[in-house]
Amino acid sequence: MSANPSRNLSAVKPEVTQNPVLGADDRLLRLVVAYLPIAAGGAVLSFVYDVGAHPGGDPAKDIFLRGTPLVPPLFLPAGLVAAGLLTRRGGTAATTGAAIAGIVGVAFLAGTTLNLANDFDAARAAGSPIGLTVATAVVHAALGLGLARHAIAVLRRGPASTTQTP
Repeated sequence: MSANPSRNLSAVKPEVTQNPVLGADDRLLRLVVAYLPIAAGGAVLSFVYDVGAHPGGDPAKDIFLRGTPLVPPLFLPAGLVAAGLLTRRGGTAATTGAAIAGIVGVAFLAGTTLNLANDFDAARAAGSPIGLTVATAVVHAALGLGLARHAIAVLRRGPASTTQTP
C-alpha cells in the first residue's frame, strides 16, 4: 500500500468558524450576555414579591441604586455590559473593561456577603422565599469571584498583551 499525501489525515486541520459578533476573545461579553436574564429575572421577582433593599423597602425606589435581595443594584449589570463591550476593543480599552468587571465582581461579593443578613430580613418582611435570596447570593458570589479573578489576570498581563478584535 502506497502512502497517498492527499490522504494524510494528520495534515487536515479542522476549520473553526467564529461568530462574527462574538469572537474568540469575547469571553467576558459572553458571560455578561448569559448573566443578563438572571438580573432581569431578579428584577421582575423583586416587583412580584414587592421586596426592597430593606424591610418595608420599595423595589421601585431601591432596584437601580441599592438593589434588593433578589437583584443587585441595576447600575452594576449596566457597568458589566459596558465592561464586556470595552474588552472587545483590545489594548487599553480591554484592560479598562476588565478593571470595571473586577470592580463589579467585588461589589457582587460585598453585596452577597456583607449585606446578606439585611437581605434575609427584607425578604422575610416582604414574604419572598428565602431560597431565592440564597440562590441570588450564591450566583453573585460565584460570578463576583470569577469576575475578580478575570480582572486580576488581565491587569497582570497589561494592555500590550490583550488582543485586538476586528
